[in-house]
Amino acid sequence: MRWISAPLGARYINRQVLGIFLAALAVLLSIALGDKLIQLLEKAATGNIPANKVLYIVMLRIPELAQTVMPFALYMGLIMGLGRLYSSQEMSVLRSGGLSTRTLLLWLAPAIVCVSALVAVSSLSVTPMAKHAFERELFELQKNVGIAALQPGVFRIEDAGEQVTYSDAIDDDQQTILDVFIQRRLDDGRQMTVWAKRGQRSDPDAQGRQLLTLENGRRYVGQAGSPSFEAMSFGQLVISIDTEPVLERVRDIQSMGSAELGGSLAHRAEWHWRLGWPIFCAILALLAIAHSTVQPRQGQYARVGSAMIWMLTYYLVLMLNRWLFEQGFVPSILGLWPAHLVFGLVAARNLYSLGRPAAQ
Repeated sequence: MRWISAPLGARYINRQVLGIFLAALAVLLSIALGDKLIQLLEKAATGNIPANKVLYIVMLRIPELAQTVMPFALYMGLIMGLGRLYSSQEMSVLRSGGLSTRTLLLWLAPAIVCVSALVAVSSLSVTPMAKHAFERELFELQKNVGIAALQPGVFRIEDAGEQVTYSDAIDDDQQTILDVFIQRRLDDGRQMTVWAKRGQRSDPDAQGRQLLTLENGRRYVGQAGSPSFEAMSFGQLVISIDTEPVLERVRDIQSMGSAELGGSLAHRAEWHWRLGWPIFCAILALLAIAHSTVQPRQGQYARVGSAMIWMLTYYLVLMLNRWLFEQGFVPSILGLWPAHLVFGLVAARNLYSLGRPAAQ
């Protein structure tokens, strides 16, 4: 009967851990995606990007965000799930029934391996592909930023009110702007106001500057409050429009496939960083198991504070190791293994100490 009860206990413990893991993953992803979504909606509201591209851009950021938050969500799931079992003395009952640390690790191994495998696939393959698609979309948006800057029904205010642009509609060719209004403060302090029936934009240059060719309109130049204004009708008028970059550029190395990374120091650092994410996830899970024990009267959240310190310390040391590697202070053969080795030994030592009472 003993071999039958083990899977039941494994399912019970995994259910406790995975429930908290999924909840933590949902919360962390919602916070990260919500922040990105708010930034993109602000850019869409000001005309920097088309509104119909917001959801697609957010979806391209999901693999990277999921890869980042999954190790931390698993860590919190183990800390809080096992902490609840310890505080309610359920783990003590299982220990008295013969549950050893080795058996506990075997029970939790499928969940840890599954999450680490997902992190590995995302880090080594999916995230670089998504970043490459993001760069292509960024390039297309920057090519078409001018038409987005004058999207229909939106007053675009730039340079602290120095320039205001507005268009009533866009023609079916998606290139011709109808009923254009532009107001700009000139260098001598006068205001220039332009209204035109239609306008054609040119492709923006690297700085986001483009030419707007207006047709069949009027131009007014003068000082606000002064009766003397220059009025001119025109058949065609060419003016310059400055637009801001749509989004921050992504480092090219991050969008390269793992097989495309070369032998330079920066490429090797990127390769070790990608490879380090699943290792980070697995060692972090072992640290969580080792630091999840609480006394019966302490409560299930008693170790969350110290556990957070361990988690953040490991992540910061890993980032420091990468920086030292990129600067050439760490031999390339070592990569990020010094950080993994230190915290792996800490996890192994604490797991050994955790198993000693059960072995006696």
